[in-house]
Amino acid sequence: MHRISRAALATTVLTLASIAACGGGGSSPSSTPNGPSAPSTSVNLSGSWRGAASDSSGPGEIALQVTQTGTALSGSASITLTGSPVTGRGTMSGTLSGSTVHLTITVPAGGFDAPYGSCNASVTGDGQASATSITATYTGTNSCSGNVASGQMSLSKQ
Repeated sequence: MHRISRAALATTVLTLASIAACGGGGSSPSSTPNGPSAPSTSVNLSGSWRGAASDSSGPGEIALQVTQTGTALSGSASITLTGSPVTGRGTMSGTLSGSTVHLTITVPAGGFDAPYGSCNASVTGDGQASATSITATYTGTNSCSGNVASGQMSLSKQ
């Protein structure tokens, strides 16, 4: 079994969060000559996404299953630290305004493989999305390893 440092575990959690954190803050209605209109949802992010992430804990891989309803995003997330058999499984939520995305990824206690089953983690981030890619930066925390910083992720639609 591979030994995983707390820093590596935090990186894995951040990686997951960065996928979820791909976006920009909330959205506000746009104005038209006839008055306010609903926020734009020109990008459809529903589906499977996979890619690389890296943060203060190290490099990892992230997989997301996204459901989009209007500007709201929800779904599942899994993260794996590069070179490790340990995977974290959790949820993702977020918003989409045009091509700007804001994501949160959460792995609850029990979501990480042993020996990290008691750990929990959460990351949030902002980035840009298209029909085929999501790039974002993120930060967060891991109950076993502390702060997750300098997170960057790049995902491709599968």
